[in-house]
Amino acid sequence: MSLGLDVRIDTVTRDELPVVSAAEPGTPDDIGGAARRAFERLESAIPVHGRKAYGLWDPFSCSYHACYALVEDDRPEDHGLEREVIPGGRYRRAPLKGADDVTRIGATFQALAKDEALDSERPWIEFYRRHDEVDLHVPIRAEPGATG
Repeated sequence: MSLGLDVRIDTVTRDELPVVSAAEPGTPDDIGGAARRAFERLESAIPVHGRKAYGLWDPFSCSYHACYALVEDDRPEDHGLEREVIPGGRYRRAPLKGADDVTRIGATFQALAKDEALDSERPWIEFYRRHDEVDLHVPIRAEPGATG
């Protein structure tokens, strides 16, 4: 599948993932600002080095959650942070690579979410694989007749 953005699209099933998070309110016009504030809070409490980093955008509550995968010794409450779970399930995924990957996030998310398969009960996910590589995930409903 292609979006006309020179991005490969596939469908994946993700397991749920416990995370430590910092949430900030935002608007659709200022997702970048909400993301920046959320990551500043998270990174000032827990350094990113060696951590799997995620961003969650909930377009329905207009909040952005900067997250790290939860590790055994994490005590987010000690830092004014939260525990939450990134929901599992089916997602449409688009990997972005390159120095300009962050500038393409908004347009790619918009293209991923343009059909009736969108699941409005789960947030949109950014998985930061490296400084120049991010996978975008938009939740989609299970195929008709599928279980789980």
